[in-house]
Amino acid sequence: MKRILIILTTILTGAAAYSQQSPLSESYFLDRYTLAPSYAGNFNSRYLFLGYRSDWTGIGGGPKTLRFSYNDLLPFMYNAGYGGKIVYDKAGIFSQLYVMGSYSYNLQVFDEHHVMFGLSMGLYHNTLNLLDYYNDPGYNIDPALVQQDINSKVKFMSDFSIVYTWKGLDAGVLFSNISFGDAAYKEVDLKYNPLSNFQFHASYLYPFAEGWDLSPLVIIRGGKYIKTQFEIASQVVWQKRLMASIVFRDPGVLGFGFGANIDKGIKVAYNFNFATNVEMGAFNNHEITLGINIFEYISERDVPMVK
Repeated sequence: MKRILIILTTILTGAAAYSQQSPLSESYFLDRYTLAPSYAGNFNSRYLFLGYRSDWTGIGGGPKTLRFSYNDLLPFMYNAGYGGKIVYDKAGIFSQLYVMGSYSYNLQVFDEHHVMFGLSMGLYHNTLNLLDYYNDPGYNIDPALVQQDINSKVKFMSDFSIVYTWKGLDAGVLFSNISFGDAAYKEVDLKYNPLSNFQFHASYLYPFAEGWDLSPLVIIRGGKYIKTQFEIASQVVWQKRLMASIVFRDPGVLGFGFGANIDKGIKVAYNFNFATNVEMGAFNNHEITLGINIFEYISERDVPMVK
């Protein structure tokens, strides 16, 4: 029994470290709200975005992520915005759920110089299914330990971000998964301290020809016990209707994407990437994002403050 408890504790400790790494998304060109809560109400406002990402498609049990988000301007407060997102991520026996609400404020400091502040608050929950782990029919273990999910207690989480904008330049920093005190699981006597993450990004919108825009983007992300990761991407847009992008993320991940503004209230994008340092097909990643703005068909509104 002692050996079983040691194994169980090891699994749960690994899950705690894994679960606090924010799920990746490459929909940032379409939905900047995925980069930082500061963009709530300031970029593609009034759009409901639905996203699905499948990682490591050549390996069983690879991560799968569902994402829903919405953001808009507050009608009763000048320069303020709000947003909300639900993110569900599952990888093997580990699954995690984020439910977050956001508030942003756009402060004009001088002429076209703006500083946008963003704060998100919400709840976090993770689950382990040990039956998926002990799937060998010849392996005997106490059914009470494996024939039910191990659920964490609901944990309060918050994100904070600051983004500076000037003309076509955006640069910002995000601190995510901020929490206070230990978190615990319901079924077992185990506590863990959630891991905070950080992310820096910078991008520039460059109209290089009539009807053509280029947007290079750099992202640096990391956190406690998480190796710092560098990502560089670039998107080209034609007539504000058709988009194509490329991405490099260390260590050795390459990818591309394309999308379109199908109608005035419908946007869609697809992204694919693969690892160059392993066998082709083992670590392929697919992501599709759909944006819908029903208000485009039923009412008129002002253009958002930041593009």
